[in-house]
Amino acid sequence: MIRMVLADDEPVIIRGIQKLVDFNSLGIQVVGEYQDGGAALDGILALQPDIALLDIHMPRKSGIDIIKELQAVGNRTKIIFISGFQDFQYAKDALRYGAEDYLLKPVIREELLAALERCCAALQENWMARKDGQKTEGRAQEEPPYGRLIDMEETVYVPALVDILWNGQESRQERKLIRFSVISYVEKYLAEKNQGIVFAKNKNLVVILKGMDRQDAREFLRDMAVSIEKTYSHRTGVLVGPEVDSMSQIPEGYQRCLEWRGYLFFEDQLGTPVLFTQSKVFRKEVGNQEFETCRTQLLDALVSQNREAFERCLKQFVRYVCIRSEGKKEDACYHFCTTIRMAGERVSQLGVPPLDYDVKDILEQGRETVNYRQMSALYGSYLERYLEQVKNSIIRSDKKDIIRAKEYIEAHYRENLTLEVLASEIHMNAYYFSSFFKKNSGENFKDYVNKVRLKHAMALLVTTDKKTYEIADQVGFRDARSFSELFQRTYGETPASYRKRVKREKGDGGY
Repeated sequence: MIRMVLADDEPVIIRGIQKLVDFNSLGIQVVGEYQDGGAALDGILALQPDIALLDIHMPRKSGIDIIKELQAVGNRTKIIFISGFQDFQYAKDALRYGAEDYLLKPVIREELLAALERCCAALQENWMARKDGQKTEGRAQEEPPYGRLIDMEETVYVPALVDILWNGQESRQERKLIRFSVISYVEKYLAEKNQGIVFAKNKNLVVILKGMDRQDAREFLRDMAVSIEKTYSHRTGVLVGPEVDSMSQIPEGYQRCLEWRGYLFFEDQLGTPVLFTQSKVFRKEVGNQEFETCRTQLLDALVSQNREAFERCLKQFVRYVCIRSEGKKEDACYHFCTTIRMAGERVSQLGVPPLDYDVKDILEQGRETVNYRQMSALYGSYLERYLEQVKNSIIRSDKKDIIRAKEYIEAHYRENLTLEVLASEIHMNAYYFSSFFKKNSGENFKDYVNKVRLKHAMALLVTTDKKTYEIADQVGFRDARSFSELFQRTYGETPASYRKRVKREKGDGGY
């Protein structure tokens, strides 16, 4: 924890500052409170806090007196001054004597957070500079608060990348303060356990464990993640690299952790805060056909207004999108946006107007989410809106019979669908149903059924290796020849040439 003292001759100011910011959640511990400058100076010298937040005008000693005396004895506490006097000379003197910042009363929360952030950055920079300076001068290094790893005995090392999992509610200043506090906490945690070192590289928190195999590392890092969450109410995800037998191999293991970093976006689907970069992330893979079947079932449940099935299929689809995305946030956005577009096409076929949205806009909304839980909730809400829109359209519209007919065709297109069969299902005379269908759908019954069959055939052509005659039979055509002729007449190419072209354009034929 970062240690801080507060000093102001008005107790109400001290209480107000403590209400303004939840210091504990930022990893800052208030270790002393003082109401005059003399007591504040004595407290700083005795407690050696990292930060002191001082009123510039106090009895016995002013803030300027305090900072002068601290500099004289080489004290490294970072000072932030506050004052009710809007006098530039005070600010100029404060900054000239080395204060990190100068705040005017009433203190604004965002300005206080920014000042604390600058103090934390300076503390970390000074600590690193002291270590580098000791190396340059050839002196024995100041003993760090954790075990040293400079010995050359034969051992193994395990690099790990620790990421704070944000919930999207934190401000930029709060994130930086929390990150600094977590780094400090991990340093002390490793020191107490005498298990390794931690350092920040390009704003990434890297832990190197010594003398531990990967299974022991898993348990150790899981316990550390739990401890961080209890202390700061923020979850962390940990990516564990391969075991190496020399420090020179650590950069390669660290790079592997960076390559897997995208998986932490999907942390709610992982089931563990600790992920090994050399292991399978998910025990079960999801193939093209299984994925498409799940999506079809989801859309079927949507248009048929089966909410129970819709919720079940949506939960499974969210899981499948996670697995198929392989740690790539952009791929997950694509899968969801494609599904929303397909939902719009399906409801349009029922005579229900699609939602008014811009694909680029909802894609950007997905990119701005901070975790997969937010993303799946965002895109799930769009599908929920379609569910409600179909429901409301059925209630309001006099076209519910045509909607029922199209739903029946979508569910039974594989069968021998005749006009008589559909008319009976809708409880209409066959002759009347023929004109009714054309009037309300804009096309005759036979053409519509063939269009639905061709749509499903196209999906099978690019997601399976089934023969043309097998696909023709599966989607309801009486023979492969009539299927191929209609396909070519409709799309201008044969089923085989369509399959080859699409797979060639996609590269490997994958989804």
